Amino acid sequence: MPIRPLLIKELREARWKLFTAGLVMVALGAVIPATHGFVVGLLEEVPLPPALLPQVQAQLRDVTTYLWANWPAKNLYQTLVVAALVFGAGALAPEFGRGTAVFLFSRPVTRRAVVLAKFAVGVAGLALAALAGTLALDLTARAVLGQGVPWTFYAALVPATAGASVVYGIALWFSARGDDGLRAGVWAALAAAALSVPSWVPNLQVASVYVHMTARPLFLEGRFPWLEVLGLAAVTALLVLASARALEGRDV
Repeated sequence: MPIRPLLIKELREARWKLFTAGLVMVALGAVIPATHGFVVGLLEEVPLPPALLPQVQAQLRDVTTYLWANWPAKNLYQTLVVAALVFGAGALAPEFGRGTAVFLFSRPVTRRAVVLAKFAVGVAGLALAALAGTLALDLTARAVLGQGVPWTFYAALVPATAGASVVYGIALWFSARGDDGLRAGVWAALAAAALSVPSWVPNLQVASVYVHMTARPLFLEGRFPWLEVLGLAAVTALLVLASARALEGRDV
């Protein structure tokens, strides 16, 4: 079976998950600029700890800083991580759980091709959902705040998707080894939680997938993080290869 029918099959089966992810992203993207005035007023009235004052004051002074802090640096990557766990965990394990793996692998298709098709559809869906959310953020900001977002918000989608691909790859590996998508999701979520540890240690943040997903160099320096993206892509490739090997080692 060529790769194209596999991709069509995966798109058909995942269409509602992809549509839901897109809706969630669009809603989040639109809400952030729409509620800017309310949030700013609330922050001005609520007493804040001294440690948080510089960050909050920066957001109050500059709309772009506010939008960045609440989209690429927060809601965008967090939502992508959750969606990647759901998509990845449900990619392969349910094929065994509902008994469709026997039919799928009786077709003239390699297991590696199945893994690649599921990965391609899942990550493409995540990327499109992230783009839709960023467009909603941009258009709503133009309508409500009188200014859109700079190009860096769109460039930030690349490291965000690259990091989400790593999380997807982890979930895919657990999914390739089990029959229960929920159980695979739990194990993948625990692994994803462990990935957050370097984020809290300043000297280890270079090893944090989530820190790279926030695309700090773009906001702070206007520099695209090429090396970070390539590193995330290399880790993703290893995870997809490991998933393919795990699937190839299973009986149906």
